[in-house]
Amino acid sequence: MGENKMKLLDYVYYNDFGHEWYFQLLSNYPKFALIDCTIQWDDYPATEWFPTILFGIGPNDLFGFSIRFRHFEILFSFLQFKPRNLEWYRTGDRYDTID
Repeated sequence: MGENKMKLLDYVYYNDFGHEWYFQLLSNYPKFALIDCTIQWDDYPATEWFPTILFGIGPNDLFGFSIRFRHFEILFSFLQFKPRNLEWYRTGDRYDTID
């Protein structure tokens, strides 16, 4: 396993039932990311009539929120201690690696 290095900005585009953009600022997977953000436009809309807004504080991040309305969703975490593995989205054959 290679040495993990901190990255100033990491970005991945992923297409799975919609368009997803993943951003991380000051990330060092699997330990830390200052900001972990996802913006997505789904092919299938949410069924709620009104926007869904969630705020959270938990053991994995200092503060986070999520906003979803129809096809659009944004997820944002500040001081994320279990950041998303962006290398998984960069691999070609993702479904063979799922346990």
